[in-house]
Amino acid sequence: MRRAFPRQIELIGIRCYPAHPGSRAVFLVETRSRKEVRQVRELFDYVGRLAEVVPISHGAVMAYAVHHVGDPSLFAKIEWLLTTSFSFSIVERNFSDVTLRLVHDLCDNAKTHAEELPACGICSAVDPFPSRATVDLAGEEEPEHLSYCTRCAARYADEEPEVAIRALVREDRRGFRVAVDVPVTLMPEIVEDRPEWESGVLAMTG
Repeated sequence: MRRAFPRQIELIGIRCYPAHPGSRAVFLVETRSRKEVRQVRELFDYVGRLAEVVPISHGAVMAYAVHHVGDPSLFAKIEWLLTTSFSFSIVERNFSDVTLRLVHDLCDNAKTHAEELPACGICSAVDPFPSRATVDLAGEEEPEHLSYCTRCAARYADEEPEVAIRALVREDRRGFRVAVDVPVTLMPEIVEDRPEWESGVLAMTG
């Protein structure tokens, strides 16, 4: 739960975790057995070695958001595997409010748990792969964790990262006071060596 702050609380430092460019897709599968639930979960555990994966729902409706930089055929391979292995699947080659409503409607009908995803601190839009910041507050021991959606962050895409994150935090609905010289630390990107897609993936999951 978010803490309530008085208007214009002062920041004394920002650590920034910018979102990275790439392609996004949402994959949804209706499962008919525990075996299929396990197969889908293990499939996307494997996909998580190749790309960034965020679970959206788990149960009779399994949904995952995937963010990938690199081989543009990855999404097509996942789509083919789901289409040929399960009776009902949907692929959305982006992430939008419409997609999220569809997932939530199907989850409600199937009584499936939907995960809580990060909400933008400016417009409240949900985004599984937001730009993130951790801010240190004057007079507070614990930092506050912030998220900003792709649409809001895109307004400052041409700015230096330090300038962009200060501007985003300044627009946050919680009303932070951000001095022009507040220190910004750009957190280093963790670069992972991603393996290549292997044939027979579903067979590997049992």
